[in-house]
Amino acid sequence: MKTKILALAAISLMICSCDPVEEYQANKCIAPLPAGVTVDSLIDCTVPASFSCDDFNWMGGNLTMTVYSQDLYDAVEVTQLQKGDTIIYESKPMVIDSISDNDGFLTINGGLEEGGCYLQGYEGGTYRAVQFDDHSIYTELGKAELPLAEDFIIIDCGDNPDDPCDTIKTGQKLYLESLKDYKKIFFNLNTTVVIINGVITEINRKWIP
Repeated sequence: MKTKILALAAISLMICSCDPVEEYQANKCIAPLPAGVTVDSLIDCTVPASFSCDDFNWMGGNLTMTVYSQDLYDAVEVTQLQKGDTIIYESKPMVIDSISDNDGFLTINGGLEEGGCYLQGYEGGTYRAVQFDDHSIYTELGKAELPLAEDFIIIDCGDNPDDPCDTIKTGQKLYLESLKDYKKIFFNLNTTVVIINGVITEINRKWIP
């Protein structure tokens, strides 16, 4: 009798414990891919960055900026997402209740308007996290202070989407000082900084809504 009781107890324990474990293990969590750079190792790369005209040290010949990484997800992991899985979006976990695919544009949990999110097919086998106005989402990596190349270039957008860009190869300090106040701040949403051999060679700002 004792043997039968122990056997029944063991079977009951297996039934109670296996299903939840299997269900838990079937669900997965995906997060943005690693940035690939750190603020301490900006050698040869192009990074989204934010700064103001006051962050230029013209006497020292350097720029202090906040560096970001674009939130990108592995395409294979994204295409395997299903209800019950979790995605890290804007640094917060989001459990997936619904997901729809419209030609590579994914709407999760009803999209941003309903507290969900959007993902869009991107280059290099990735998806990018998308917010309103088609802007990407970025993660702040920290501050960095880097030297400016003597011949660094500023490529700056106009005030309107159809305006040609200004390419500033000389007189960069004068150009920045002459900007309207609202353009004296550069945002990571539309500004990238090109770094070669640890030196800033180009600042590129594109027009965005």
